[in-house]
Amino acid sequence: MSKQARWLGNESERWVRERIVSAEQAAQIRALYPEAKAAAPWGLIVFCGLGAAIVGLGVILLLAYNWDVIPRLAKLGLILGATAAAHCAGYRLRDCDGWRTGLAEVFFLLGSMLYGAGIWLVAQIYNIDEHYPNGFLFWGLGALALAWVIDSVPQCILATVALTVWGLSECLGFDRELGWALALLAAGVAPLVWRKRSALLGAVALAGAYALLLANAGSWGGGSAAFTAAMALSVGLVAAVRLRPSGEEFSRLEAVIRFFGWTGFLVCTYLLSFDRLADDLLRWRDGAGSPQSQLIAYRWAPLGLAVVLWGRLLMRAARGESTRVPWEEWLCPIGLLYCLLLGATGTTGETLFVSLVFNLILLGVATMWMVRGCREGLLRETVLGSLLLALLVLARYFDLFESLAARGLAFLLLGGLLFAEGFFYRKLRQVAREGGES
Repeated sequence: MSKQARWLGNESERWVRERIVSAEQAAQIRALYPEAKAAAPWGLIVFCGLGAAIVGLGVILLLAYNWDVIPRLAKLGLILGATAAAHCAGYRLRDCDGWRTGLAEVFFLLGSMLYGAGIWLVAQIYNIDEHYPNGFLFWGLGALALAWVIDSVPQCILATVALTVWGLSECLGFDRELGWALALLAAGVAPLVWRKRSALLGAVALAGAYALLLANAGSWGGGSAAFTAAMALSVGLVAAVRLRPSGEEFSRLEAVIRFFGWTGFLVCTYLLSFDRLADDLLRWRDGAGSPQSQLIAYRWAPLGLAVVLWGRLLMRAARGESTRVPWEEWLCPIGLLYCLLLGATGTTGETLFVSLVFNLILLGVATMWMVRGCREGLLRETVLGSLLLALLVLARYFDLFESLAARGLAFLLLGGLLFAEGFFYRKLRQVAREGGES
């Protein structure tokens, strides 16, 4: 029982003794604050999982040292037996209560790692000369299947990492565009992320999706195609945050989606604020003669996703629904559509129409974050807006301001603005605090 629940129980009993409330009313009050479900013992899972991984590595190294003297059937028996023993231990502990449930996850994770190691050991025993990325594919599929069977976040994380390594190995090691890796993440991992509402799993899945999308799109159409896909995916994620269902269980997942969406958009926009980079990144007509499946997967699918999500937000706003979108977020689809226009018309060589516009977009986001943060007393928006403004001024320090006088004036203005922002933020917080006390 938590400390809060114990306090409420003791106090409600005292209220009944002192005849402040009746026993039925005290029971109704306690029912309003039910005991929260016990959280997963992540400390146990993490540290014991690391210990299990190191033990497994030690066993593998000991076997490797004596590998030549072990008979072939004994080798195979050791591999299969160790994997089966780990999974059996996990299955036995799974039905137990308390901390043993977390220990079951550790044994399942150890079994999946031994299964992955066994793929290459079996190939070595029987001298199987196979395409090595397939080992990561079979490893990821096995871990993903087990993740669905036992409803496990650690197993799904392992599967995501293995499938991401498979896709990157094919793309970077063998120069093969492989959209199936992205399809497996979307079909196999994304539903489990949604069901478990796990921020850690969501972060790993989005990191894997970005890595695979950048690698495969870059292998297909070069840097401009990778940039297009990343920009569109990021803008779509910003809209997805506003379209999520209401409920506190989505809050942690919402923070992960917002982080990846805004980070991707700001990085892409920051790169476009440099003239020479913008010329290379906005050649969106490259790859137009490629197969239609690749063109759809890496060009139109991310763009279509972003357009559909922002279209839904526009429809909600037109119907007067309660979805509130801050003004700075509307700069995300505007920037994406402007990129599409520049890439389609081929006017990327004009500095006025490229770098200046994206500098203004960054300046607009920074200013709106700072104003809204100070006005509403939001420390995160205030700090992020200030950091973005400082980064923008620092970037222009090297490629725009030529004289020391102009550079010094730019830093004086930035410093003065940040000082004024600090005093304004403090004043508004004091006013809000006094208003709350009154």
